[in-house]
Amino acid sequence: MMRNRRIVYPVVLGAILGVVWLRYSQGLATAQEGAKYVGSETCAMCHAEVLKKWELTVHRRTLFNTEPSKRGCEACHGPGGEHVAGGGDKSKIIRLGTLSSEESAAICQKCHSQEEVTLWATSRHARSKLTCVNCHDPHSVGEKALLADVDNAKLTNEGLTKSLKQAQQAADIAAPGSEERKAADEKVVELKAQIKEYQTVLKGAETEYQRTAEPYVCYNCHKAQQVQSRMPSHHPIAEGKVLCSSCHNPHGGLKGMLRKESVNETCRTCHAEKAGPFVYEHPPVNEDCLNCHNAHGSVQNALLTQNQAFLCMKCHSGTHSPNGDAKRFAQRYTMCTNCHTQIHGSDTHKAYFN
Repeated sequence: MMRNRRIVYPVVLGAILGVVWLRYSQGLATAQEGAKYVGSETCAMCHAEVLKKWELTVHRRTLFNTEPSKRGCEACHGPGGEHVAGGGDKSKIIRLGTLSSEESAAICQKCHSQEEVTLWATSRHARSKLTCVNCHDPHSVGEKALLADVDNAKLTNEGLTKSLKQAQQAADIAAPGSEERKAADEKVVELKAQIKEYQTVLKGAETEYQRTAEPYVCYNCHKAQQVQSRMPSHHPIAEGKVLCSSCHNPHGGLKGMLRKESVNETCRTCHAEKAGPFVYEHPPVNEDCLNCHNAHGSVQNALLTQNQAFLCMKCHSGTHSPNGDAKRFAQRYTMCTNCHTQIHGSDTHKAYFN
């Protein structure tokens, strides 16, 4: 029964929120009735650079839509007739950066109707009055394209550096004042200039990538998690094997914005071998993985919140210690799991041996 409630509540809440977003969207549409659509070509007359970047994004697909209200720039910014007639009057056009969280979401959700996005109002981000454009730039290319630019710039810079080294060697062995020396020196100057140019390109591409890609966007606000992710024991976020969104849905969720209903279900998405069921269960494991682990990083092995045996002795205070001296035991035997290897549960022994 409880599990059915867990399923029903998000569905009902999602339906209610859907009505709220629809009303916001209808309100925005009503305010724009009678306004004239001018097309993205007109926008390009003043915003050529913005449109050039925008045409590299997935939003360019809206140009194929036959409805003016869903095509090009005006799909998000509304009809531009009054804006153009007013000489670029900013008050006559929708500017997403000036909208409330609800209004911004209503515009984006006209197209972005994925299941996870419909939970936006349940998120801490929405309750904190963040808008879609706090994390997303609708005018910038995707992070994959940016990463390709970064990699290309790195490879080009690496090749130029090797060429520079060869040119410097040629200059060193050429006779002073000879044509060979003059040509080698000119090549060195040319290559240094190219390297400087590509370093600027690389720095700009990396800056843009970090501004738009995980986990860098998340780290703008979540500084504590950024520090934890660099600790000795951590999930492979810096290595590029998982992302913050592997566990969290940034667009909403009822508990910690997790993708699953609980911490344990989220962890077991990858750590299925810890799920059981086991004949002999370990109660703190079934209750919450965070009883023993810090999911974002730790100075202890295996993301533990405290080193063994002190972590275990928070519950098992007198185990194996003559006279109940837990400290003496911890000094002699630092790894409880040297013996109790199946600490998450066992089918063969109640003390979680093999």
